Amino acid sequence: MARAWVARSKDDPKKWTTFWYDPDGKQRQKTFETKKRADDHRKRKEQELDAGTYLDDRLGKQPVTAVWEQWANQRKLENSTKKQYRSILNTTIEPFFKARSIVSLKVADIEQWLLWIETDRKLSARTRRQRFSFFSGMMDWAVVNEIVGRNPCKKIKHAGSRAKEIREHKSRARRLTTREVLAVLGSAPARYQAMLWLMAGCGLRLGEAMAVSRDQVDFKAEVLRVDFQIAEDGETESGKNSAVQRRHIKARDAEESGRMVPLPPNVAFALRRHIKNHGVWGPERLLFPNVTRSGYLYASYFYRQIWLVALDMGGVEYCKPHSFRHYYGSRLLYAGVPENDVADWMGHSSTDVLREHYHYVFEGAEQRGRAAIATMLTPGADDPTEREQSEVA
Repeated sequence: MARAWVARSKDDPKKWTTFWYDPDGKQRQKTFETKKRADDHRKRKEQELDAGTYLDDRLGKQPVTAVWEQWANQRKLENSTKKQYRSILNTTIEPFFKARSIVSLKVADIEQWLLWIETDRKLSARTRRQRFSFFSGMMDWAVVNEIVGRNPCKKIKHAGSRAKEIREHKSRARRLTTREVLAVLGSAPARYQAMLWLMAGCGLRLGEAMAVSRDQVDFKAEVLRVDFQIAEDGETESGKNSAVQRRHIKARDAEESGRMVPLPPNVAFALRRHIKNHGVWGPERLLFPNVTRSGYLYASYFYRQIWLVALDMGGVEYCKPHSFRHYYGSRLLYAGVPENDVADWMGHSSTDVLREHYHYVFEGAEQRGRAAIATMLTPGADDPTEREQSEVA
């Protein structure tokens, strides 16, 4: 039995229809204006069937947006990540591709999309690179699931320069001085002042700082165990809004003890004072519950009622709470602490992130650099190379 053949259309004798059996044995058909186009389609289907690369035309006709949703839904994602993917779909995919079918995408379409999200959406190099990576991942999934035959993203050579991205990030980064950090710490509400000390003095992320309990603090050993975070991605009855919850840090098992961070004396002092004045809350013995001591602290409340107020009262120019974490990492590197140690304390899997985001140039660094070079270029200055050569002679 032939797997593909051509015959006149029963509905319109002037047209021709290609018939074929798919790998599941189901008969498929497609009608064309001319016999030549129908026969070309027959040959293509036979080649796909012989090579094992058969694609269902109907799947390829799906809109890009529909395939994105399928790709996102089949992955095991936390609610916060699902929100991020939905936001990407609504802001940078649907407005550009609209109802375009996924099989129609060409390399030029992807290049135009990248240009659009840079010029129209004005996204940073780092964000553009992230969006492209997600989109290419979706296309890879479509290839594996036989929705399309190839991923046009693979031929994009300049989706984003990593070096340019790093330079752009550093040029825009808000580099806090110690004076500014102390001003914010001194202006924060007393109930949450110690939490900010943890962010600046131990490098904790906001969610990690909000989740700190008394059991995580070891004053005697001078260490802090970081293994929990407050996340606003819990399940709700309606499924529409995220619920706040305290859970183990992402990618860590419940049995793991978490990372250990040195507890500086000034941070320990702030924590002792906090415990004495405000105590702990709930069975988890949290240090920083919400202001009514009836539940977990929300990031939105912290941002509006604690962070922005502290910036304003301290007379510090606007910056995000994450700037405290950047201050911590950058100052440790500037002080000569080994990169591996800093990466471990901050919860990074490698030192690459430190090189990209924390090697800032602090005030006075240029002056020290000029002085060092001037000293080396002074006549009579010690030159290890010349000294070694003279000793050999």
